[in-house]
Amino acid sequence: MDEFRFALLKHLAGSIVVKNHRIRYQKEQYDRFVFTQGDSILKKQNATLKEFAEHYAFIIESLADASYHGKCRKIEANYDNYETDNLKPFNATLFYYMFSGNAYSKTWAQWILSTIRYPNEKVRKAYMSFYA
Repeated sequence: MDEFRFALLKHLAGSIVVKNHRIRYQKEQYDRFVFTQGDSILKKQNATLKEFAEHYAFIIESLADASYHGKCRKIEANYDNYETDNLKPFNATLFYYMFSGNAYSKTWAQWILSTIRYPNEKVRKAYMSFYA
């Protein structure tokens, strides 16, 4: 049973690529394999396949969250308020300014994004002066 579990964990670690993990996938796969080898719930002999799969999925999500130090994976939420996952929408007007190809439009879009990303006045002014 242990040999089968070892082979299964090795296969899962080598086959699953977690795209939203911050570390490159080869290192992430190896670290996940090493972590799952010592996990007590995955070692249980009487665990059902459903329990095994749910716990393995939980481990994948936990390790991906840990790669971002528990912060939101979406960059806009990581600037000022680390504990929230709420993001301001990236609307069509901002998209147009950002990708219109005009340098002035892109600068204007950066200014607009700074007000969304940085509610802190000092940080926003520093960001805006960088793009001015």
